[in-house]
Amino acid sequence: YDVNESDDDNDLVANYKEDLNKDGEVYDDDTDGDKIPNFLDTDDDGDGILTRDEDINKDGNPTNDDSNGNGIPNYLDKLDKIKKS
Repeated sequence: YDVNESDDDNDLVANYKEDLNKDGEVYDDDTDGDKIPNFLDTDDDGDGILTRDEDINKDGNPTNDDSNGNGIPNYLDKLDKIKKS
């Protein structure tokens, strides 16, 4: 990866983990289509809930929370219904 394990957007997801298509490039991963790559986007799915606030179980890892059970973590899924913090 061209990036280290830092978290540039402070959303609890390390930059390298925001390379969703696993091509080694984080600039081309933009889940919500807002032209801000996920590694710089504080709301990766554009649902109005900050990525860090979609860590339902509060374990410091929003990648393992899927409140509707569809296999897509809340922070990448606009369809998950959670309360705003």
